[in-house]
Amino acid sequence: MKNSDTLWIQKNFLDSPDATLIVQDTQVVIVNNAAQQLINGLNIDVNYLIQLVQTDMAENQSATNNCFNCVVKETMHHNSVPIDVMDKNQLQKLTFTLDYYLIDSENDVYSVVIRNNATVDRLKKMEDNHDIVRKINRTQENERKRISEDLHDSVAQSVYSSIMTLNRMKTGDEEKDKMIAQVQEQLRGTLSDIKSLAVDVRPAVLDNFGLIPAIHALIKRMQPSTDIELDFIDRSGDTSELSGDIQTTLYRIVQEAMTNAIKHSKASSIVIMLVSHKNKISLEVIDDGVGFKMYTQKSYNGSSLGMINMNERVKSLNGYFLVDSKINEGTTISAEFPYEGTKVE
Repeated sequence: MKNSDTLWIQKNFLDSPDATLIVQDTQVVIVNNAAQQLINGLNIDVNYLIQLVQTDMAENQSATNNCFNCVVKETMHHNSVPIDVMDKNQLQKLTFTLDYYLIDSENDVYSVVIRNNATVDRLKKMEDNHDIVRKINRTQENERKRISEDLHDSVAQSVYSSIMTLNRMKTGDEEKDKMIAQVQEQLRGTLSDIKSLAVDVRPAVLDNFGLIPAIHALIKRMQPSTDIELDFIDRSGDTSELSGDIQTTLYRIVQEAMTNAIKHSKASSIVIMLVSHKNKISLEVIDDGVGFKMYTQKSYNGSSLGMINMNERVKSLNGYFLVDSKINEGTTISAEFPYEGTKVE
């Protein structure tokens, strides 16, 4: 290993946010900056920490240990010890966990990581919140799918049947037949609206064919209602490696961004770019419209997926979300998701 590599590893260890000590037997070999700050700030007795770990090691290796299968413990490379520390400045008790990891059994070298349980709890709550958001979104999408199917299979079919029934009611009386035809025309308009609503609520093409055909179908459906040029640049390749949650979220972002840009941006063009890289996929929806002031717009259009909801939905899937808008320079909405895969475009 080169000297430069050794220095890089040492710097990484010293600057690591995990408070870590390397110990040989009962002697501290090296302490990183986070551990030193924690020890100094709370006036922690390092020898006491080492004794806690040593005692736990001895207990785990004891022949009288009452574990049901001590072979399991003999193969463990790490263990944990709880510890309470009094913060004399804040006059409160703090709970930590000492995670110790065996590095060299022959020379009795191990590392001790001091973890603040409050920080761990906050991270757990964040993950729990993300899990709740994911479950809510899945439930909403499943409900959307059910409503869409009901609209298409039940309501739309009933309206179509009514149109056919009215057709059979024509008697040859010109005035009555004209009224029937007018009602039929109104029902055909209602039928068209129901089918459009069913697609907006949850497009069947997304479930049956995936993200890319769904975006193409969305553009095809929206283009006749606007003079804005809608373009889709697809460099995603095979999106089958993406989870259903990510595909749905990408589709919803495109749908919301396009809808809002058509309504509010006064743009001449909207470009959707979907690009796949190694282990990540990125989306950009770009318009050349009037833009808006970022910090005065609470939600993108006040309904559906506003910017805050978009952001929460993306974050729950470990993604990245950004809205960049400048007055008279347009708006770019970006999202990026990591995923398991190996393709490179």
